[in-house]
Amino acid sequence: MATRPSSGKYYRFDGISVLVADDNRFVRSILVTILKGLGIGRVLQAESGEEAMAIMNIQAQMPMDGRDIDLVFADHLMRPGDGLDLLQWVRAHESDGIRFLPFVMMSGEADRKAVMLARDYGVTEYLAKPMSVMNVASRIMAIIDRPRPFVRAPGYFGPDRRRYSGSFEGPDKRMMDPAEIRLTDEGGALVIDGQGQADQPPDTAALEEASHGRRAQASG
Repeated sequence: MATRPSSGKYYRFDGISVLVADDNRFVRSILVTILKGLGIGRVLQAESGEEAMAIMNIQAQMPMDGRDIDLVFADHLMRPGDGLDLLQWVRAHESDGIRFLPFVMMSGEADRKAVMLARDYGVTEYLAKPMSVMNVASRIMAIIDRPRPFVRAPGYFGPDRRRYSGSFEGPDKRMMDPAEIRLTDEGGALVIDGQGQADQPPDTAALEEASHGRRAQASG
């Protein structure tokens, strides 16, 4: 099936394989229906982060049906193994086929703090619930049309967190000495490997505190 957005472009999604991880069966079924309606060729389902890890580990050893997983949609709050646990596991995986996966985090409480936390764990896109066909399609098209290079910096590995490229006032804290960075090609993905301070590592204590808070909320 071809999808035509207002821009006039045509997108064919029948060659894409998507993994959906959400512990809410109803929400999961809605997303699966949307994805299939958009023409996604193959949709796998997991009821938790742990089940999603198991599915991807099988993929890393032997692509299922000869087709890799191309994209992950995961709920922020689920158990066992929530969306941030799954994202952290993905970005630290030894397999390039998993480590560089586009990852869309979903949440019914997509406030700024939650979005920033997912960003600092290496998320690709964020999707607020309740989801719509247009919102889901826009995230997929953003991943296709505007792919970002990956960044490896102290305390961070994931898509470049810098989306804004316009002019601004004040010192540019993102600049690095060219001698401190290098571009590498890993698994077909461009990686900006920097050992300087262009991307400051996230506040570990703050991340841990937020992590405890979201787990308590998920179990409440």
